[in-house]
Amino acid sequence: MLLAARYQPLQPDGSGGGSFPGLHTAVGMHWVSKYIPMPSAELYVPPQREPFALAGSVVNSGSFAITIVAVRQTPISPFTAAGPARYLTSAEWNTAKSGQVLRDVKLMPGRGIMIGMPLRITYCAYRRGYVGEDVFLVTERFLGFTHTVRMPFIDYGSPVVTNAPGGQPGTPGNFCGG
Repeated sequence: MLLAARYQPLQPDGSGGGSFPGLHTAVGMHWVSKYIPMPSAELYVPPQREPFALAGSVVNSGSFAITIVAVRQTPISPFTAAGPARYLTSAEWNTAKSGQVLRDVKLMPGRGIMIGMPLRITYCAYRRGYVGEDVFLVTERFLGFTHTVRMPFIDYGSPVVTNAPGGQPGTPGNFCGG
């Protein structure tokens, strides 16, 4: 029972970022770097009126099947859920499918899924302030025990950034997205 209580085989699977089949891609999203050559880049998402998708992939690196119960954002994330998370199996990644709603997905050993998360960010923001997040939370179950683990949006740890929320349309130093 002690082993079952600590069993947590989920690992990042090397894919992720700012798009997922069947979900809206953020307008104006692009990679930025503060340094040349780029030791690390950040995925910038400007303020948006409409929901958009971020994606991340996970793989079961353990010896036993687990069930993915839920996906959510961290409490301090600038991103909030705009609908149910979706998923594609690794065999479906290169298809045009829109994925299935992620609800109690059994993940066998060695198998991975791509998770698409429809999200919202604030529409109005500060022009010079930035916030970001590099992980999302995945809750998994094994033999009645649940664990919530942090998974990166982008496998090599680059954050997804946006302008700090705040302000009203027309206020100096603020702007509102398109």
